[in-house]
Amino acid sequence: MISVWISVAFFFVVYLTKIASLWIILTAWTTSLAVTLLTKNKLPSTKYIIISICFALIASFSYFAYSRGFLVQMVFTGITCLLSSLAIFSVMEKHGGFQLIKTDKKYSPLISVLIGLGTGAVLGLINLLLGKNSMDVDFAITLPRIIVSLIPGINEEISNRAIFMAFLIYIFTTENKAPTKFQSFTMWVLMTVPHCFAHGYSFFESLILLVLFGIPFAILQRKRDLTSAIISHTVVDLMRFLVFGLPV
Repeated sequence: MISVWISVAFFFVVYLTKIASLWIILTAWTTSLAVTLLTKNKLPSTKYIIISICFALIASFSYFAYSRGFLVQMVFTGITCLLSSLAIFSVMEKHGGFQLIKTDKKYSPLISVLIGLGTGAVLGLINLLLGKNSMDVDFAITLPRIIVSLIPGINEEISNRAIFMAFLIYIFTTENKAPTKFQSFTMWVLMTVPHCFAHGYSFFESLILLVLFGIPFAILQRKRDLTSAIISHTVVDLMRFLVFGLPV
């Protein structure tokens, strides 16, 4: 836990001093965790290898929807998403603690989809009300906006959030004891703070982002499944892109 909090402290130093890109730091951080987990747990089953490849391809090739090239971002997104996906599924299969999608009851998968859509719609509306951008509703380019919304929906939920959960689950299970309240709190911090503060907003704005969006997405991952979080995040960004246009 000490090394984890040292990493959090270093992240905040970078945030406060702006000596480097927070997204680069976060990507390096989570990629190193993914490599560590894969080294310890090896690859997941073939089923999850295929799912991981699909996630990585969808997230990376979504950059083609932009009007200008994003080759570097596309490659790095694909690599980080692939490694993180493989790592979290490897932990999931060997240690449990979370699910890709709930299947314990007949309608559980459908319920996860509906929860993701409903949560995303509510959070998306809040996001629009808080938006400072000028309106740019143009349904002629709806398809690219739908495609681009998959980048944060898939990649950020896997590479910036689920990877932290998987890493701490691995630590807890290898210690063969239930996590303490402080360790559980640490998981909440890692699943919300780095991703929200990496956007580079002011401290107050980052806290609002954390409370309104980071915590709900983390709750979906921890209490429901990864699928509901991905769907919810995708819907939030889709609503923003439809109204405010694609990021430039």
